[in-house]
Amino acid sequence: MIDELRARGVEAKAYMPCIHLLPHYRERLGFRGGEFPVAEDTSDRLVAVPFFGAMGEGEVERVCEALGAALGAR
Repeated sequence: MIDELRARGVEAKAYMPCIHLLPHYRERLGFRGGEFPVAEDTSDRLVAVPFFGAMGEGEVERVCEALGAALGAR
């Protein structure tokens, strides 16, 4: 999805890692992958698209169109 959006001129990236898998929590508290499978699965599928308060209507439409096209390409 990220590659599809970028190909359409919309910057995108993975949105939110699982907190328990961040280095601090792994090292200090010993968390490992697989302990919270639903959270990990959801985290693996989250995508951040451009969003900010000053986005104009045209910018919102552009992101939505690119997202729709990228979803249709799957």
